[in-house]
Amino acid sequence: MPTTIETVRDALVKARRDRSLAEIASLPVPATLSEGLKAQAAVGEALGLAEAGWKVGIAEDGTAVAGLMPGPWLAPGEVYEGAIGAELRIEIEIALRLARDVPFRPGQPWSRAELLACCDKAYLGIEIVESRLANWSGNVAFPLWLADAMGHGGYLIGPELDIATLDDLTGLGCFISLNGVTIYDQPAVHGNGDPMTPFLAWANRQSDDLGSLKAGQIVTTGSLCGGVLSPGKGEVVTRLSPLGTVTLTLR
Repeated sequence: MPTTIETVRDALVKARRDRSLAEIASLPVPATLSEGLKAQAAVGEALGLAEAGWKVGIAEDGTAVAGLMPGPWLAPGEVYEGAIGAELRIEIEIALRLARDVPFRPGQPWSRAELLACCDKAYLGIEIVESRLANWSGNVAFPLWLADAMGHGGYLIGPELDIATLDDLTGLGCFISLNGVTIYDQPAVHGNGDPMTPFLAWANRQSDDLGSLKAGQIVTTGSLCGGVLSPGKGEVVTRLSPLGTVTLTLR
């Protein structure tokens, strides 16, 4: 009989290959966050996904978590193709590029300054959240959400930013419009206060089940606007005021 990890892996692999959605009720829930991460790693291995980037976060119990971002990596103005029936959410973020490896080193925690010294670029990044799980919003156990790479769909790399932007979000605003209609316009706020907090937590994680932080990878630091539901498809304008604008098309 297949294990929980194998069952979840097979369902998510099929959904990604078929550009379809898996029903939550048909899936077992990984027993722990660690098991959810192992299921995610199994999906990535089965699909041969590149470890090109990571979205990092902190679970409610304080555990550091991450989701693999293999692509698609899009440039501003390009088209993101969503699966039929999938819910699409937009997140405005600050992303960092690793200039060198950040090895797993339990017992020797990385400091914020050390971690930033491993990065050479910061960008305005736009994540498209597109879960392989149908009707997931408010209805998915977090270990299963982890197995689905926290709903990562694709990522747009926008203009380069000063890395010092991470030190103070005061005065920044997040704006999103769809087909000329404003759907979000609020001050930029990070759920952990300091955008480096989840990245630092993942660098100092207690186990290395998922993958490594390596030179050339992009690491997101978390949304500054939450996950903004797109009410439809079309032309999207996103802006981290006054620093930069990224446009895209949802299709």
